[in-house]
Amino acid sequence: MITRHMHEKAIERVREIYVAVFPVPINEYQSVEVILAGYQKHPDMQHMAQIRATVETQFSAVEDLVALCDRIVDEQEEIGSYRLLKFDQNGMHVLQPKDFRRFDQEYSDACWGCC
Repeated sequence: MITRHMHEKAIERVREIYVAVFPVPINEYQSVEVILAGYQKHPDMQHMAQIRATVETQFSAVEDLVALCDRIVDEQEEIGSYRLLKFDQNGMHVLQPKDFRRFDQEYSDACWGCC
């Protein structure tokens, strides 16, 4: 039997949140920043879906969050950019997505050949 004290020890508390916000126009003069979430078919298991959100609670997941946001910007013509934010006990911080991109993503269209 798990006691209340044992259960509390097993809980990892959220100390920071990483959020990507996208500007979406509401009319020709105003836009709002929104957090996106959705799901897609799993590429390897077609009978399953993946839930994707532009909010993470672990620093180690920010690289995948940036990759997802880059893909959203590439695929959605009405979305042209996003901001990456970190919220912690010291407030809100603006992060640079380029600091979290993998080499193969940033230069995925590079061509090699003879000079």
